[in-house]
Amino acid sequence: MLSLRVAHAYDRNRYHPPEVSGKIATAIVEPVERAFKEPSFLEVGSGTGRIGMPIVARGHSFTGVDVDPEMMQLFRAKFAGVSRRTKLVEADVQDLPFENSSFHAVIAVHIWHLIPELERAVSEATRVIKPGGFLFEGWDAPNTISAEREIQDAWCEALKQRGHIVQRGAHTFALEQSRKMLADRGFSSHQAVIANWEVAHTPLEVVEALAEGLFSFARTVPLELRYAAARDIKPWLLTRFKDPETPIKTPWSFNLRTTHLA
Repeated sequence: MLSLRVAHAYDRNRYHPPEVSGKIATAIVEPVERAFKEPSFLEVGSGTGRIGMPIVARGHSFTGVDVDPEMMQLFRAKFAGVSRRTKLVEADVQDLPFENSSFHAVIAVHIWHLIPELERAVSEATRVIKPGGFLFEGWDAPNTISAEREIQDAWCEALKQRGHIVQRGAHTFALEQSRKMLADRGFSSHQAVIANWEVAHTPLEVVEALAEGLFSFARTVPLELRYAAARDIKPWLLTRFKDPETPIKTPWSFNLRTTHLA
């Protein structure tokens, strides 16, 4: 469970520019609006609302599920007084507290790799979708050739020197597994890049995010090792970057895989 301070930092670290948030919301909402008169949306792993809030703002019925009350507290503060058609539920995506066929669409963004039993979670997500509804799987994809990635690699190497190997690629693996699960159930999916943008963080901010465990691959590393590796790479950081407090830009894209449960 994240502390409220870390939840705030996570919100900043995973920030989408307004125009990107709008494009993502449109890509999710429009197919459902065309298929249903009064669509209802469920987001699993709703977090601080970076995906859900633009949908809430459009006046649709929205339910968010998350296991972390601190993340939901931030989300709730955003829509307080704005929407009465929104509710947040503290629950596990592997055991959703909803009846079969409860929602017209389920949204899962950057969440599958955090689920211990992915097949159970995918089954639960499809179970609560109405016939003819949609499953939307989304994820942010950074440019792997970037200064930010270079800092991450240096941090991982520092951990390796301390005897701790960081396992990366869980997110990509989980997405491929969910794709196969849906295909095995006879569902076809369509994938598209919805938006492109640049994120600017200083090298020191990237190191701080690694130490705080804000990257999913860093979260399982023990706290003392995360900070030790951050200290280890400080000399390299000062050599690699003339000013580690000057922002570096990283290109990102948002990808959306849409599955129509026809």
